[in-house]
Amino acid sequence: MKFQTKPIKTRTLGEYLCSLREHLGLSIAEISKIAKIPPKYISNLEQGEYTELPATVYIKGFLKTLSEFYHVEHRGLLDLFDQEKKLSDQLDTTPDDAKSRTKIPRFVFSPRTLAISGAALLGLASIGYLYFQLSSVRKPPLLEVFSPRNNAQVDSSFLVLDGRAEPGASVYLNNQPVAVEASGKFRENLSLAPGANQIVIKAVNKFDKETVIVRQISIPEKQIAGVQVGATSTPSSTDTDEITLELLIGPNSSWVSIEVDSQDVFTGTMLPGSSREVRGKFVRLSTTNAGSVRVMVNGKDLGVLGKDKETLRGIEFVK
Repeated sequence: MKFQTKPIKTRTLGEYLCSLREHLGLSIAEISKIAKIPPKYISNLEQGEYTELPATVYIKGFLKTLSEFYHVEHRGLLDLFDQEKKLSDQLDTTPDDAKSRTKIPRFVFSPRTLAISGAALLGLASIGYLYFQLSSVRKPPLLEVFSPRNNAQVDSSFLVLDGRAEPGASVYLNNQPVAVEASGKFRENLSLAPGANQIVIKAVNKFDKETVIVRQISIPEKQIAGVQVGATSTPSSTDTDEITLELLIGPNSSWVSIEVDSQDVFTGTMLPGSSREVRGKFVRLSTTNAGSVRVMVNGKDLGVLGKDKETLRGIEFVK
C-alpha cells in the first residue's frame, strides 16, 4: 500500500491579516489611510518581517487598531504575534550563545548505540507522522452554528450568523467567504429575502475536507423589518439633494458593504431575493459578487453592478 503525503497549509499571523484585508477588498495603502498605520509596517506584518518593525509596544498598538477595523478578537492577534515573535527571537540566537549554554553529557554513546537509537527514533517519527496524516486527512473540520437555529421563523430581514470552526479552516456562507478569527469564531450579518431562505455554511480545512451545515429560515412577507435606512416619507424641499438607493440581490448571494453619508449602515451577506433601501446625500457600495447586485436610484433601474463573482469597492452614488 502506497501512501501519498499532502502538504499542510499553515496560517501565520501575516497570512491571517492578509486574508482579512483581502476579504474586504482593500489594498495596503487603503488600510494604511484608514487605520493611520504606515503602509510599510502593514506590509512587514503581513510578510512576517519582524526585524523591520518598531518596538513591540508599537506593534501591539497596530494589532489593536487592525483588530477593531477587521472586527476580530484582539487577544487572538496578540497571541499569534507573541508565539511567532518568540520563535523569531530564538532563531536569531547566535551560535556562540548556543554553545555557551550547551552542557557536556555525562556519558558518551558508542557509534553502534547511536546508530540504533537514531534508526529507532526515525522509525517512531515516521509512524507517528503517517498516523497523523491519515487521521487528519479522513477527519472533516469542526463546524458549529450557534445561531440562527434551523427552521426558525423571524420577523426581520436582518439576522446575525454566529458560529465556530476549526482554527485555520476557511468558512463560506452560500459560497461567499466569511472572515474567521484566529480562534475559529466567526460572525456575519445577513439580509434575508421574504419567504423561505436557505443558509449553507461550509468549513474547509487544510486537507480540503469539508463540513456543511444547512439552516432553513423563513420570514413572513408582511412582517419584513429592517430593510430601509433613513426616512420613509416623501423628501421635502430641504432634502432634495438626497438620493434613494435600493439594492436587489440575485440570482446568487453577495457580500455587500453599504456606507451612507460616511456611516456604515450594513456590512454582510445578502441572500438571493433580498433587498435593502437607503437614503442619503452620498452612498458608497462594495461587493464581492457584482453580477448579483442590481441597483435602483430614485426609482431608475441602473442594472447590475458588474460581472458574476467580480469584486468592486468604493462605488459612489450622488445626486
